[in-house]
Amino acid sequence: MIPGEDTNQSLLVNSLIGAREGVAIVDVQQPDFPVRYVNDGFTRLTGYGSADVIGKNYRILQGTDTNQPEITLMLSAIAKGTGCVVTLRNYRKDGSMFRGEFSVIPLHNAQGVLTHFIGILRNATETGQTENKPELPASSDSLVGVASRSFFDKRFADLLDVSQHIRSGISVLMIDLDHFSQFNERYGKAAGDECLRMVGDCIAKSFVRASDCVARYGGEEFSVVAFFPGADALRLYAQRLCERVRGLNIPHSDSPHGLVTVSIGGIFHVPNRDTTETMLIELANQQLLAAKHGGRDRVHIAD
Repeated sequence: MIPGEDTNQSLLVNSLIGAREGVAIVDVQQPDFPVRYVNDGFTRLTGYGSADVIGKNYRILQGTDTNQPEITLMLSAIAKGTGCVVTLRNYRKDGSMFRGEFSVIPLHNAQGVLTHFIGILRNATETGQTENKPELPASSDSLVGVASRSFFDKRFADLLDVSQHIRSGISVLMIDLDHFSQFNERYGKAAGDECLRMVGDCIAKSFVRASDCVARYGGEEFSVVAFFPGADALRLYAQRLCERVRGLNIPHSDSPHGLVTVSIGGIFHVPNRDTTETMLIELANQQLLAAKHGGRDRVHIAD
């Protein structure tokens, strides 16, 4: 157990014990970022038990093989408190090498202070993944440049699995351009495509953490899955996104606002083991419909 942990952290540790992936919790408030907890999945993958790694830096897995650009990327992200997803050469306790996909997720306390990082380790050699994951999605919608629907579905499943393991709330947003069919009719398809690219880029730049995923869900609809501390924080962020889209100042004479705007529906939910992606998408879509019926250019968030 982590000395001095609060009730939420106790629940976190207890829920991670049975996770399939290797999980480590790193204390960023102590010098050299010591490992404070590893689960059985970590031991099965690396051969290192708790006694081997507790109190030591995570670089024990890289040994002397420290000349890896991905290490610099990981340390830079940690310094910014943003997290990352990297693929590293790692070495088991017996010296055998494996390529591991390492997802780093920041953990804040109730005051919003960064206290720990959760590291989730998967064997990339077995899954056939050999390339480092970039900050932007590897599989993109060819028109807009954000993640494709298929990439989103896979990423959503991974993040929901993490959320279920750590009993942490997960957030889903469904975002729709208002009166977009009228925009296309008046300005033409080329202008419509450029409008989609501009709005998609605006959304993507608003969700840049490693644990965020922005996708074109279909037509003029975008989807986001992300981690937020609660419905209020998600609502505030979504409202700011509405303002950013208005700030693009894309003319739309068939809109009552005179500009391109978006409606946003969302859900903040702490999942149980029966929660599915389909359930959360449906709940977010219900909120999107409420935003549209309420006059558009607005946000509806449920928790």
